[in-house]
Amino acid sequence: MNNHKFAKTAKVSDFLKVAEVINKLDQDSLVLFDVDDVLIMAQDEYRLTHPYRREWCVESKKRFTRKERQLFFSIILKNRTIRLVNPNINDILSKLWERQIPTAALTKLYTGRFGVIEDFTNWRLKELKGINIDFMKSTPIKEEILIDELHSENGMPMMEEGVILTADIDKGVVLENILHKKNYYPKTIIFVDDVLENIESVEKICTKLQINFYGFEFSGASLVPEAELDKKSEKIRFEILENEHRWLTDLKL
Repeated sequence: MNNHKFAKTAKVSDFLKVAEVINKLDQDSLVLFDVDDVLIMAQDEYRLTHPYRREWCVESKKRFTRKERQLFFSIILKNRTIRLVNPNINDILSKLWERQIPTAALTKLYTGRFGVIEDFTNWRLKELKGINIDFMKSTPIKEEILIDELHSENGMPMMEEGVILTADIDKGVVLENILHKKNYYPKTIIFVDDVLENIESVEKICTKLQINFYGFEFSGASLVPEAELDKKSEKIRFEILENEHRWLTDLKL
C-alpha cells in the first residue's frame, strides 16, 4: 500500500475534467465508473425520472409489497433500450483500454433473480455489451469473485467480467473486500458516480488504505431533457403495467 497523498472530489456535468485526470494516469491506477446515469441511461420510453413517472414510483412504495414492486420494475427494465449518457465516454474508455489503464465498473445493482429477470448480473453485462462496453478488456481482475459473507436479501455482492455489483451494499465496503481478496492496491483510484454518498464511501476506503483518490460527482444524465409525456397516456401505461404486467411503448399505447 502507498503513503496517502491526497483525496480530491469535484462536481462535473461532462467528462472533460475526468479526461484531464485520466490522461495523466499510469498503469498503477484504477479507474472505476458507476453504470446507471454515468455510462448509460434509459431511452425516453423507459426512463422513470419524468415527474409523472417519478410520482408513480413514489406512490408504489405505499401501494405495493417489495416483491410486487420488484416485479413491476423488472418488467420495465427487462427489454428496455438504452443510450450513452455522453457520447465522449466511448473515446475515454477506448483510450484507457489502449493505454492498458486498469478500468472497471462499480454499481449498486442487485444480483440474482429480480422479478421476471432471471439473472440481474447477466442482464447488466448484456446491456453493456449491447453498446460495446466490455470491461474484460481492461479489468485488473479477470476472474469471478463472490462475496458470500455480505449476502443479503438483495443478492450476493460479486465481481464478474470487470463489473463489481454490490447488491445495494455500501460501495466502499465491497470494493475494500475485493481489494483485500486479491491483494491488489493501486496507487490511485478514480471514481465517477452520480451519487455523492457513493463517492464519499469509496474515498473513505482509499484514505484507510492510503490510496490516492479522485472522485467525480457526475450530473450529466440530469441535464438530458425529459420527453414530453401525456399524463392520460402515462396513466394508461401504468394501469396496464399493474393489471396486465406489460410495459407498452408509445407505438402500442
